[in-house]
Amino acid sequence: MSDFRLASPQLESTGLMPSEKKILLDISTSYNFRSLRPVGILRVEHELITAFTKAYGDRLVLGVYDPAKNAYFTFPKDKVESIIFRNEQETGTLMERALTATAKWRSWVRVARFALTAPRRSRQVSGTGDQTHKLRERILADELLRMSNDEFTMLIKGLRALARLRPRLNGRCDQLEQINHRAHHGILQPLDQSLRDLDNQIDPTQIGNYICAGTFWSDTRHIYAYDMRNAHGWRTHYLIYDLIPILWRHVAEPHTRETFPASLHWVLWGVDQIWTISETTSRDLIAHIEEYGYPRPDDSWIKPIYLGCELERKDDPDGLAQNVLARHKLEPGKYVLMVGTQEARKNHEFSYRLWRELCQRHNEVLPLVWVGQPGWAIDHFLQMVSLDVGLPHDAIRILTAISDPELDMLYRNCRFTLYPSLYEGWGLPVVESLNYGKPCVCSTADSIVEAAGTSCEAIPLTQVETWLDRVWALMSDELAYTEALARAAQFKGYRWQDFRTNLIADFDRFEQAMAPRDVTPATIPAAELPSEEKAV
Repeated sequence: MSDFRLASPQLESTGLMPSEKKILLDISTSYNFRSLRPVGILRVEHELITAFTKAYGDRLVLGVYDPAKNAYFTFPKDKVESIIFRNEQETGTLMERALTATAKWRSWVRVARFALTAPRRSRQVSGTGDQTHKLRERILADELLRMSNDEFTMLIKGLRALARLRPRLNGRCDQLEQINHRAHHGILQPLDQSLRDLDNQIDPTQIGNYICAGTFWSDTRHIYAYDMRNAHGWRTHYLIYDLIPILWRHVAEPHTRETFPASLHWVLWGVDQIWTISETTSRDLIAHIEEYGYPRPDDSWIKPIYLGCELERKDDPDGLAQNVLARHKLEPGKYVLMVGTQEARKNHEFSYRLWRELCQRHNEVLPLVWVGQPGWAIDHFLQMVSLDVGLPHDAIRILTAISDPELDMLYRNCRFTLYPSLYEGWGLPVVESLNYGKPCVCSTADSIVEAAGTSCEAIPLTQVETWLDRVWALMSDELAYTEALARAAQFKGYRWQDFRTNLIADFDRFEQAMAPRDVTPATIPAAELPSEEKAV
C-alpha cells in the first residue's frame, strides 16, 4: 500500500495531452458481480459502458482492477454483451447462507466453530501457488457461509478488538471481509486467469482520464488511481451515489461503513471531477469536504446527473411475468407495492407497523407486497413479521428473486406504492412508481422530494396518523385515489438516454475546459484520515 505522504510527482511525458490519451473506464463492479441482476450501481455502470463506448470508440479502454496485482487489465469490448450484459459465461453461483441463530449463545457457538475449524481445514491444503490459494479461499468461504452476515460481523468485531494487542490481525480481518463479500455474492475469483496475462495489463502512461462509477471502496482501486494521478497525470472522475456509510452509518452494511469513509478520503484528495445522482448528495458531499478540510473542487465540477427510471424490457419466452400475480395470489389493482432491499434504512419496519395498525382498524386492507432481496441485519425482523399473530395471514407478502419483466408486471397492476425510507441518494423506486403512473406514499427524505417533486405523496415519518389516514384513503376512497392518479400523471420522468447524454456532455465540457493543463496532485496528510468517531 502506498505511503500517505507522497513525494512530489514526476509526471512522465509521452508527448500527448491527457485529452489525447486513452480513457480508462473501470468496470470492475460489473465484472465481479456479473451474476447479479443489473440494478442499482450495476445498471449505472452498464449505462456508462454504453455511453462512453458509443461516444469515444477506440479511445475508450474497459478495465477490470485486480487488487492482488495492483493493476488494471483490459476487458475485451466484444465480450461485454455476453459476459457483462447477458451473463452468459463465467457467472458466479450464489451459495446458500445460514440465517442468524435464534439464540445469541448459538451465534457465538458458530463464531467459535469457525475460529477452530476454518484454520485447521485451511492448513490441510498443502503447497503454494495460485491453485492452493484458491482452494484455501473456498474452504474459508464454505466456513463463512455457515454463519449469517450478522454473525460474521460479531466475528470481525472480536478479531478487531484482539488486533489492538496483535496488530497483524488487521490484515487477516481485511482478507476475511473480502472473502466473505465475494462468497456472499457468488464470486470467489474476481478476475479470470485469461484476463490477467501480462500482455493484457493496461499501461498507465497511456491513460489520460480515469472514470469510476462502481464500488471503489470494495478494494484498493482508489489508491491505485490516486497514485497514477500523481505519477502519470491521470484526470480522475468519480460518480458518488450517496454518503450513507458516513451520515447514516448506523443503518449501513457493516463492511461498507468501515471501508467507505477511508476510501472516500483517498478519492477526495485526488479527484478532478465528481458526478452525483442528486442535488442532495452534492450538498452532503460539499458539506463533508468543508467539515474535514479536503481540497474543494470548483463547484462546476461537482454536478448531479439524474438517473433514468425505465425498467429494462426483456423477453419473457416462458410467460413467467404474465403469471407472477397468479403465483403469488395477487389481483390486479388490489395490492400495494414496496420495492427495495430489505434493510433497516428502507424502513420496512415502519411499513409493517403501519399495516398491522391498518388491519386492526379496518376490514379488507389490501395486501402489502415487499419486493427485494433480504439485506444485512434483517433476519430477526423478518422472523418477527412471520410469527406475528396480530397480523392477518398474507397481509404482507415477501417476494424475492423477481425478474425485471415480473417487476414491470407488478408495477403495472398495483394500486399504489409505499416508500418510507429514512434516507436515499436518489430514491429510484419512487420515480419508477410515478413513471408507471402509480401514486407513491413516501417519506420526506430530501432526495425523494427532489426526485419526485409534487407528484408524490410525501409525509413526514413522525406523522403516523397522517400516514394511516392517507394510505387507507387511497385504498377505500375512489375520489382521493383519482386525484392521486392525476398528480402521479404529472410526473415527467427521467430517461436513461438523458442520463447518458448529460454525462457525456459534462465530460466533454471538462475536457475542453481543462486542456491543456498539468495536474498538480495533492499530498494526503497522514494524520487526517477520518476516524470512526469523527465519521459518526
